[in-house]
Amino acid sequence: MGKIPGEPEERELLRSLQKDSQRSLRELAEELGLPVSTVHEKVKRLERDGMVKGYHAALDAKKLGFPATGFILVSVSASQSKAAEKIAKLPGVQEAHLISGDWSLLVKAKCASVEELGKLAERISAIPGVSKAATLVVFETVKEEATLDL
Repeated sequence: MGKIPGEPEERELLRSLQKDSQRSLRELAEELGLPVSTVHEKVKRLERDGMVKGYHAALDAKKLGFPATGFILVSVSASQSKAAEKIAKLPGVQEAHLISGDWSLLVKAKCASVEELGKLAERISAIPGVSKAATLVVFETVKEEATLDL
């Protein structure tokens, strides 16, 4: 398990926020059996310490017109970080990771079509320092979430 301050109460609070960050402090306090002021203080501390980085709506990519998911493996001959920064700014890119092994970067993208995914891969290949790229098209997603097992 990761390092979570104060342990059980903070861990439970983080689990609750991760499951539904829309709930009020009062609802969280009732669920955790703590005073609202204590929950408010703990949430603010977790935010200040960077353990809670923000609150986001989970969107359905397919329903919103982005049914094509792909992973693009990228090899760079120059700075991994600089290439990753440029790639991360491209429309459709959801994630960009510096990785070990035969490839330099792993990029996750969501696009309106497989053709658009291919065009994104071409734009990535055209970035100075990128020596090669390989696109992996996702046929079906079995699990996709951004939660942590706390």
